[in-house]
Amino acid sequence: MTASKPRSSAGLNVEPAGRRPADAAAGRQVALLTAIIRIFRETMAAQTEEEVAQVCLKVAEDLTGSAFGFIGELNAEGLFDTTAISEAGWQACRIPVPEALQLLKGMPNRGVNRLGLQDQKSWIINDLQHHPESVPKPDGHPLLTSFLGVPIRYAGGITGMIALASKSAGYTEQDQEDVEALSVAFVEALNRRRAERQVELLNRELTERLQQVEAANKELEGFSYSVSHDLRAPVRHISGYLELLDKKDLACLDDQSRHYLDVVASAARRMGTLIDGLLAFSRLGRAQVMRNRVDLDQLVKEVVQEQAALRAERPIQWDIAPLPVVTGDRVMLRQVLANLISNALKFSQSSPLPRIGIGAVTEDPRETAVYIRDNGVGFDMRYQDKLFGLFQRLHGQEEFEGIGVGLASVQRIVLRHAGRVWAEGELGKGATFWFALPKTDEE
Repeated sequence: MTASKPRSSAGLNVEPAGRRPADAAAGRQVALLTAIIRIFRETMAAQTEEEVAQVCLKVAEDLTGSAFGFIGELNAEGLFDTTAISEAGWQACRIPVPEALQLLKGMPNRGVNRLGLQDQKSWIINDLQHHPESVPKPDGHPLLTSFLGVPIRYAGGITGMIALASKSAGYTEQDQEDVEALSVAFVEALNRRRAERQVELLNRELTERLQQVEAANKELEGFSYSVSHDLRAPVRHISGYLELLDKKDLACLDDQSRHYLDVVASAARRMGTLIDGLLAFSRLGRAQVMRNRVDLDQLVKEVVQEQAALRAERPIQWDIAPLPVVTGDRVMLRQVLANLISNALKFSQSSPLPRIGIGAVTEDPRETAVYIRDNGVGFDMRYQDKLFGLFQRLHGQEEFEGIGVGLASVQRIVLRHAGRVWAEGELGKGATFWFALPKTDEE
């Protein structure tokens, strides 16, 4: 029995039922979209770059009907670092696995592989055996009859290729277009896995650093306890016995012996001051930073009034520019300003009229920089790295008092605010100390 062509109500002939070109195109688009979705879905669980490549290669083989395939990336030497090889390809390969892996390591970019990479476009070869660019394969290599190569593109350049082989009917331009679309999805999936891996490594490194910081803080707490108790006790004993001696009749001692006692007493007092400074410095590393809006203008006025009252016996010229509001710990930032202003006054005390300038630079969208400038003795810029070191001093104790903790404390506080410190100076021409704090979105 034969089927007759159906007729319309108007008596016109109608095409026999079948798949029209529009239906075929729509089906192809659905298949391609399904393949792309499959890449993104199945690579979500991939743990390595190789697993991502294996998923993409299997999808490309299924979509095109290829028997074999591989995905390779080019290294800095222009050789292939093979990322994935078809499971069917491994099963058909008769080369021992160790030898095959050695051949795949740094595989030369030659034969038909280099054609499209050289021209920077996809290429099809449906008679691979007789192509002039074909090169002999090692014994045991699977037989390849047809070939489709698609460059992998990233950041404006070609980083490798997707190679498919042995489609029984040969490859078409539609196959080429489909795999080109898949290559984009592959690059996105691969970069996502690499980004996730980078985040994992950074998180692991951050965790290790936090553990190291916690361990260091515990050691510091133990050290602070040791300093507070083990070192303070002998210093107190020395000072106490010196006070007892001072109450006795020292007429039996000559001037040199009394000088020795004065030196010992001075050294004990200095040791006590050093211990106090070290403990205060260590507490800065453990204290919580309370971040609030801080009016530097008001803070500077408070500190200047205190410092001026301590040096009321001599005039000081203050040049204070308007200062901004920043985000930080008010108590800690007050200590920064107090240390820097006190430092400026100390090293300008030999000037006929100490002149202290305080201001800020706010044009940078990333940070607010504050300066404290003086007309004091200055310093040699060759030694600027020592300025903020604990117990580091560029001037002798006989010139300027101090133990070398103030600037180290300034640096520790500013660093805890994610900021930075630096200094500029010249011998005999004063110095300028800077600290910069990062701006928030509100600022």
